[in-house]
Amino acid sequence: MEEYAIRTENLCKTYGSFFWKQKEPSLRGLSLRIPKGVVFGFLGPNGAGKTTTIRLLMDLIKPSAGEAYILGKPAADVKIKHRIGFLPDAPAFSSYLSAYEFLNICAKLHQIPSAIRRQRIDEVLDLVNMRKHAKSKLGGFSRGMVQRIGIAQAIMNHPDLLILDEPLVGLDPHGRQELKNIIKTQKEAGTNVFFSSHILSDVEKMCDQIGILSHGTLLCCGSLGELLSNSGVEVKIASGHDDLVKELLPEATTTRKGGDGGWVIALKDSEASKKICHDLKERCPDAVTVSISKENLEDFFFRQIETHGR
Repeated sequence: MEEYAIRTENLCKTYGSFFWKQKEPSLRGLSLRIPKGVVFGFLGPNGAGKTTTIRLLMDLIKPSAGEAYILGKPAADVKIKHRIGFLPDAPAFSSYLSAYEFLNICAKLHQIPSAIRRQRIDEVLDLVNMRKHAKSKLGGFSRGMVQRIGIAQAIMNHPDLLILDEPLVGLDPHGRQELKNIIKTQKEAGTNVFFSSHILSDVEKMCDQIGILSHGTLLCCGSLGELLSNSGVEVKIASGHDDLVKELLPEATTTRKGGDGGWVIALKDSEASKKICHDLKERCPDAVTVSISKENLEDFFFRQIETHGR
């Protein structure tokens, strides 16, 4: 049995034509291994090749070289399409259709039986908080509303794999939170999720694994826990022990007052910091809490781009 939701082998795509002699590679030998059961974030600056990769996975374009496999089958296998939910970048739907009419067409294409079709359409409209707009024409929708309907059609068929190209674009903070909840629910239901995004703070909260692409080249790929390095030490000093704070100040990078009246102090990742923390913990075990802090995804992303992506 195939253990990967998505697998690519040396996948390449070069755009060009007879009249356009300068051919520019959009994707350079992409080899991915995305195991089943994870939410995978595909990251990279504009023009990195993310949308090209997704179009290759969906067999909307053909690779110049290499192969792609979806749920153990070649990406070109028509039968596998029934197990995929897909939201393209900047979706555009027929403006004269209502939300319900459009989703009804999608349900028919997925061969959902008429007896349960209405129920399923109502379910996905509820999930994206668009039930009240079911009879409204798509032509009058904002970009965020169109994005919600796009997500609704993508999950219509209870997909085994959900591929989303920039699903957070156009959504307000409330809509982004709803999408995070939808992705969480889909994962709990056994759906594999692959999506691209520029909103790194949301990716960090949603994803189990990430890959970073730049100029068509994969810079890194793996779990967030493995990729994000230790950035320092965080020390919490309980209320009433302000005298301990003075000992930490020489190694402190930031200090802030905690909600309980104590202090939260970030220290440099150094031997001196570790020694001070160890000594304080030995002397005042009930007043001092020490934990390792990780760099955030945004810092990691820009470090990778600066180091390898140019």
